[in-house]
Amino acid sequence: MTATKKELLLLLVAALGCPGVVYCFVIPSNNNVGKKLLPPTRCDFVLTKAVLSPSTTVVTSTSIKQTSDELLRLLKLKAAAAPKEGDVLNNQINPLVQTLISSKSSFNPSSCIDGPLFASIHFIGNTPLWEKIGSGAVRNVKGQKYNLNDKTFTNYAEIWGDNLCLKAIGQFSEIGSVQSSSLDSTASDDDNNLFSAFTSFFGPSRRSSLLPTPYDYEARVTGASISLWNRFVLNLSIEGTGTVRVLYADENLRIFLSPTDTNVTKGAGDWESEGLIVVQVRIGLVYDD
Repeated sequence: MTATKKELLLLLVAALGCPGVVYCFVIPSNNNVGKKLLPPTRCDFVLTKAVLSPSTTVVTSTSIKQTSDELLRLLKLKAAAAPKEGDVLNNQINPLVQTLISSKSSFNPSSCIDGPLFASIHFIGNTPLWEKIGSGAVRNVKGQKYNLNDKTFTNYAEIWGDNLCLKAIGQFSEIGSVQSSSLDSTASDDDNNLFSAFTSFFGPSRRSSLLPTPYDYEARVTGASISLWNRFVLNLSIEGTGTVRVLYADENLRIFLSPTDTNVTKGAGDWESEGLIVVQVRIGLVYDD
């Protein structure tokens, strides 16, 4: 048993033996010394995992929420901004996106994936096809909607507002969590597994619906259509597959990665390229109509 595991077991025993006391623990690393992170709260027991890097950066549920809220604020501004103003905001948005990705926060697919359309507001990487086809003269909404009940999804992209829009529909299925391939992640992965075991001991029912990140889904497009003035519909013969990797997701926003190029087997060209990161926001938070 490693020193980290021994220390964590001792902390657990101490906590179980002293009810009514608020504890705040961190998992020590070789380069850092554990620090108390939270002030006393009304909870009888608080077990907080701090992810410490050599720069002593601490990631907590509070800091993640604050980062998400700030990112949401900037994304709302970008959705309403002119293109040049949006470019300026990108310099503030990208570091927040990276912070949320690095947090490797778990997510509940029922509240973070299932539900209404999430508008694609920001992307990092090669410009995707759905961004190219829209006219800059009008506001064009793009996004995705997932339904967990029947495992279906809809890709939506306006070309000239809602007067001319493209929809692609299909099925999706779970692939599973993505295991880190980096050699230096082995020790941290062991600690993560140990931490998960302890937290599940205190609240298994709360954690049972959560999935880790990164987490992959396979999406298979089975058809598409173009709608004109919400009256005329032209069906298109488009088919293809792709992988949707969830890097971060909460009830307000989510960050997806395309780990590979979209494999179009029938119809139009590539929808997205390998390495594309897309940030989506729940539609009602950015557009009133």
